[in-house]
Amino acid sequence: MGASLACLMLFPSSAFAGQAPQTVVSLSPQVRSVPHYQVDAPIPVDTIRAFLREHRVIEQGEVLQELAYVIGGEHQRLMSGAGDTIYVRGELPPKERVGIYRQGEPYMASDGSPLGRELMAIGEARQLSSEGDIARVEILSAHQEVRSNDVLLPLESQTVEKDFQPRLPLNHVAGQVIAVPGGVRFIGRLQMVALDVGTQNGLQPGHVLRVNRQGGQVNDPRTQALLQLPAEEVGMIMVVKPYSHMSYALVMQTSNALAVGDKVRSPSD
Repeated sequence: MGASLACLMLFPSSAFAGQAPQTVVSLSPQVRSVPHYQVDAPIPVDTIRAFLREHRVIEQGEVLQELAYVIGGEHQRLMSGAGDTIYVRGELPPKERVGIYRQGEPYMASDGSPLGRELMAIGEARQLSSEGDIARVEILSAHQEVRSNDVLLPLESQTVEKDFQPRLPLNHVAGQVIAVPGGVRFIGRLQMVALDVGTQNGLQPGHVLRVNRQGGQVNDPRTQALLQLPAEEVGMIMVVKPYSHMSYALVMQTSNALAVGDKVRSPSD
């Protein structure tokens, strides 16, 4: 196992094999040194850039109903594509390229409180003219059909190359994986995950977090008490797009497929 994985397996599964349950439950946190984080392979900048272009979050404090939205296509088309003209209600910046987005699933914290809603990019457009609060808009590009109620927003800036230098957070961070864009159940290397921690927790692009999975439960053979095994470290992720209350992160390393509900923490904790 390379030096970059030195802090990846705090409690390897082999440590439990062939041992009596009482040995397992006697484990306790130990002081350990955390080596400088290194990346085994180049960061896939193109993968990150493509993801950031196609996914963004409107946070709970922002009002989705106040965003500009498609009310229909020219000649009463129900669906439109690149080169078509659509009608949009709401405020748009004149002559600027804007993104067209479709609403995805809401992101929820573990206690059920809302964190935001995913927006999936459909294409780009530019306002041609407006009258009152209705604008004629030209679709400049689209990789899916544009439909009524899709929303339009100014494009986000993407400074990928200078932002993604893997480094440790300066403060304690504790959260969990709450979703996987695309809806897959198990997560492998170079996939993206959504977290329930963000800039309010001190996160910035490039911050590296370790991923822990809660250990199982065993019955004490002497007392029959149900005992909780220690958590196992199963991967490393890097924050690529933090919002106030949540973040998107790239899976850098895994020893096991990650899953929604896995805990994330600062590597130094």
